[in-house]
Amino acid sequence: MNSEELKASLQPYYDNYDEIGVTVYAILKDAETPGPRKIDIEAGASDGLKTLFIQSLRDTISDREDLSVLNLSASDERGDAIYQYDIDLPEELAAMESILETDDLPLLDVNASNLKGIKALLIEIGNNIGQIVLYKTMAPVNIFGRTSFFLKKSKHRLERINYEFLRVSTGFQLMRVAGELFVIDLEALERSFGFHDVIKKEAALGISAIDEIQLVDNVAVLHELLDDVKYARRFTKIAKSSPVLRAAVPNNSIIKFCKTFPKLVNKIRFNEAEDKIVLDTKVSKDLFIKLLMDDFLTSELTQFHYSSVAKDSVEETEEN
Repeated sequence: MNSEELKASLQPYYDNYDEIGVTVYAILKDAETPGPRKIDIEAGASDGLKTLFIQSLRDTISDREDLSVLNLSASDERGDAIYQYDIDLPEELAAMESILETDDLPLLDVNASNLKGIKALLIEIGNNIGQIVLYKTMAPVNIFGRTSFFLKKSKHRLERINYEFLRVSTGFQLMRVAGELFVIDLEALERSFGFHDVIKKEAALGISAIDEIQLVDNVAVLHELLDDVKYARRFTKIAKSSPVLRAAVPNNSIIKFCKTFPKLVNKIRFNEAEDKIVLDTKVSKDLFIKLLMDDFLTSELTQFHYSSVAKDSVEETEEN
């Protein structure tokens, strides 16, 4: 799905604003019974949440002219992208599917439950036209308990608030719409949701593909990087979409490129026979990953050399 298709999938919810409703669910920190649990919210507050998150959808997606939509497995470092989830789904994110499958979910007993036990909110927006589900983590600073001391305005004076309350702000980390899951906040995904275990399995495939072409003399050093989720994500991208591996570029051509491209000269070393790459520094490992993603470019117009993360393929088409 590209950015225009994603924006189009949200338009019916804007067009039918008065007819759509909002239901909120809690994901709990309790590992044995995490939920989701439906939260009973009075009508006026539900309308306010609908306004809040519909506007957040506009600000985050629909009104952004510079928005890119990429597959998560092919994610790069650009800051203006949303990622379509295309790898195994961590069990922790299955709750987003469960609220779409049934309405018969238990209520959260707010009298018996401590609001500090809420880990995240699921905001379901829609009606018979479809549903959007937003995943919003609840940071401790947004949950206020009885041990804190808060005052509210009441007529001509301030009165103490004697009960727990939540502060719900704009923003969300994940969104499910049109049958697809989208990552809005990539850093939040990397920190949570059991994502690291999933991405490590995918990343191992990338390292296996590198091992198979016998280009790296000390390929074991790449396995050591899997505990770093940012590196693991890069190897996942290699497994799914490395242009160099897809094109089956010969090893001797890759080595020749490393010896001649200005950004790589003397930064990537070779074995004694000079038929394999030796990755013995952090710089060389980073450059090698970029190399496999074909991030080093030469302009045909100026012959200037560039390192580019964000690349869009341009295919030649015949004129009709």
